[in-house]
Amino acid sequence: MKKIVFTLLVFIVIFLIYYFNITETIYYASIGDQLSNGINNLNKVENNYSNNIKNYYKDNLSNYVNYSNIDDYRVMDLINDINYNKTILYNNEEYKIQNILIKANYITLSIGMNDILNKNNISYEFIDELLIDIENLFTLIRKYNKDKIDYLSFYNIINNKQLIDYTNNRLEKLCNKYNINYIDISNLNDYILEGIYPNNSGYTYITNQILNFTN
Repeated sequence: MKKIVFTLLVFIVIFLIYYFNITETIYYASIGDQLSNGINNLNKVENNYSNNIKNYYKDNLSNYVNYSNIDDYRVMDLINDINYNKTILYNNEEYKIQNILIKANYITLSIGMNDILNKNNISYEFIDELLIDIENLFTLIRKYNKDKIDYLSFYNIINNKQLIDYTNNRLEKLCNKYNINYIDISNLNDYILEGIYPNNSGYTYITNQILNFTN
């Protein structure tokens, strides 16, 4: 009897050691607009934060997909892509967006800035309508994915700090509501010398803001 109990205890100890030391693999999906792609003001790829995050987790990475668009990608575009389960070709492999959302256990999301950029005479009413669209997007994404999501805040590309602050305050509350990490990149303007997109240092700043939240 003692031998059976001892053997059982040894088995339990081995199992617990294995359980607490096993490392979860990461399926990382970067989803969104030009920032997700690392575009600079010359329309070239800079120090991409998505690649930086991928490289940070490289030892535990099971897969990486960049589902981003450099051509005026807006909130409703992403909603429609999800609803119609759009297929993309990434690294010579086909991926359906719903499948990406289901399988990914870590997502970074950058979307909404193009909605502001392409609107004349931006008002608080317009921002409130945009936030409704973003909430609908969060609801839709959470239908497929219950894991970790980081959402990048807005930065002041319209020279209206008060309006951007209002937007970000509302965005942070939305993120909290849907258990999404709000990543504050409102100081990104410090890394924009001209135009609307950051330089290499700016993408490093975004990377650090994401990792600082994670760690």
